[in-house]
Amino acid sequence: MGFVRKALIMVLCAIMPLGNAFADHPVEKAAPPLIDRLDTASLTPGRHHFYFRAGARGTGVPVLVPVIVMKGEKPGKQLLLTAAVHGDELNGIRVIHRLLEEIQPVALSGTIVAVPGVNQPGMEAHSRYFGPRGGDPNRAFPGNQKRGEAEAVYVRHLWQDLFLPGTDFAVDLHTQTTGTAYPLFVFADFRNNTARKMAYALLPEMIKNDKGEKGTLETSLLAKGVPAVTYEIGAPKRFQDQLIEKAVMGLENMMVTSGLLDGTPLKPKASPVVGTHYSNVTTEEGGLAVVHVSLRDRVEKGQLVATIYDPFGTPIRSYHTPHAGWVLAVATDPVRDAGQMLVRILQ
Repeated sequence: MGFVRKALIMVLCAIMPLGNAFADHPVEKAAPPLIDRLDTASLTPGRHHFYFRAGARGTGVPVLVPVIVMKGEKPGKQLLLTAAVHGDELNGIRVIHRLLEEIQPVALSGTIVAVPGVNQPGMEAHSRYFGPRGGDPNRAFPGNQKRGEAEAVYVRHLWQDLFLPGTDFAVDLHTQTTGTAYPLFVFADFRNNTARKMAYALLPEMIKNDKGEKGTLETSLLAKGVPAVTYEIGAPKRFQDQLIEKAVMGLENMMVTSGLLDGTPLKPKASPVVGTHYSNVTTEEGGLAVVHVSLRDRVEKGQLVATIYDPFGTPIRSYHTPHAGWVLAVATDPVRDAGQMLVRILQ
């Protein structure tokens, strides 16, 4: 150690108590244990952290997925919460963090299994997809060990050893993709009565009664008899505090209606808009978009919703609604390539 550095340390020790000299340094914590399969039945009541091994990258380095288990002091159902199945959709991660800050094991009847960051390769690549070259993991469930796509192998590990064991019902947290935004919005298959009740209990602004799409986590769970919904929370690549707090409130309300928490269910200030179909207004050529409507606006057939401009500010084309309905999603990035969404209308 050099003379100057020794002298500096001696001065610091002289002007402050030794116990406070490094008070701002984080306390070292033991790394969460690694698991290959989750067994909540063997856990004691309380909060538990794990890293789930979900295969390995091309270099052979394991992909570790964070898992939080909150086990209540009273028996009950097991709720699965997942976030960032698409790697650019991050609000759900903060929703999980905030929810588990507020819930204590003594108040919980049952177990919460929360996965705040399902698509680790996508998150690291700042991509919706499975890393920089992968496909869509939310079209690959329940996965397949024999299929060629890396995302199908990856989600198979999660599906059979983390998502399914012990799960009674599930909420998959999403946002719209990069360059677009949703309100608080739920996809739910009303043919499953429990999923329908979950959708309303989440207190969303809009709901789509939806049969689901093959390969999504929600639809795959429903096919296994596990009630599930997809909860869309705003826009990607940011934490939107107001929407996050509303989503936490919705999840707590759903847990009350499901018996995981004690309390009286909340009554929404206004009923959500419910639809069964939506259509996209998409660009026919690229340009700079000005969107003239906002999320949840009521629109009529033929209403002007967006205008595309060239680089010099000259209008290229105007876009109008194909039918009446409510604005479900909007483009937030003005730079729009041909074929990209400008506005999504729910009816």
